[in-house]
Amino acid sequence: MSTKKNNKIRLVDIARETGFSIKTVSRVVNNQGDVSPKTRQAIMKVVNKYNYSPNPMAATLRTRRTRTIGLVVPDFTNEFFGEVGLAIEAALRAQSYSLIVSFSGNSHEGEVRALELLSSKYVDGILLASVGTTTDAINELLKEEMPLVVFDNEPPQVATNVVLHDNINGAYVLTRHLIDHNYRSIGCVAGLQHQSSGSERLEGFLKAMEDNRLEAPASHIIVEDWTSEGGYRAMNQLLGLPKSERPRAVFISNSIMALGCYKALIQAKVKIPEEMALVSFDNLSFMESLEPPITTLSSTGHSVGEQAAKLLLATLSNEDSPPVERITIQGTIIKRRSCGCA
Repeated sequence: MSTKKNNKIRLVDIARETGFSIKTVSRVVNNQGDVSPKTRQAIMKVVNKYNYSPNPMAATLRTRRTRTIGLVVPDFTNEFFGEVGLAIEAALRAQSYSLIVSFSGNSHEGEVRALELLSSKYVDGILLASVGTTTDAINELLKEEMPLVVFDNEPPQVATNVVLHDNINGAYVLTRHLIDHNYRSIGCVAGLQHQSSGSERLEGFLKAMEDNRLEAPASHIIVEDWTSEGGYRAMNQLLGLPKSERPRAVFISNSIMALGCYKALIQAKVKIPEEMALVSFDNLSFMESLEPPITTLSSTGHSVGEQAAKLLLATLSNEDSPPVERITIQGTIIKRRSCGCA
């Protein structure tokens, strides 16, 4: 390898070769921060190998705030994340911050790439709708003192600010509403169980059934992804049960899945609510346009986004480490005809 200065070598290349984070590499090449001698030696070996020197513009960015915030969401085709994004952008704009949006594609690998990208852009902080499996990547950012707020899902063993739906109580309220309508055989279309929103909504459903001494057989609980296709598959699985063994009502874990459930019921010519009553989490705009419209909880997207932005801004304005907060946003039930309400 030539010792001639290679201007094409970037921090990300050195980070990839050494296995350390971009911020750790940056601290070493700029002689900043507390890095162990062993780590410094390993990084400098690669720095010297390529005769790398820092970009002056990047150095300027590292010494001053960029007034940019990173936002990672699975996608914006889900209206909930659109509501969250609009609320975040408004709150940040009011404080003269800009927003960089990255999409994870609802995958572990996509989320890790998005976090690495935003870190390399030297954002001042990150707002993350996590897929729930990237604990190691998140904790690496926290070790590098990156201000970060997680919303929608709570990854395990992560000590940072979190803003969530009140998933357990919301699922409980919706299931109890079906019980109050004298439904006793109730099924659940549950979201992915490695994500807190999926596991907690199933927990709320089961708690409501248990508190009212009702059985919830395994055949009535279908776990699927959060898509319309997932809801379609789940409802067809329930409809595949002998008619006498089908649930008479179903709690659905989000509105996108509810669309797929409606499609399956319409194709099977099952009348709603006469033959199958439904309630669903999330009050996305199309829920009222379904026929019959579906009983759900009021939308929390704006509140989740606003609270997440406020927590991050408070962290950025506080030189001392503020206490970690966990905020839950409650929705109120909106009664419609899918469960028999007039």
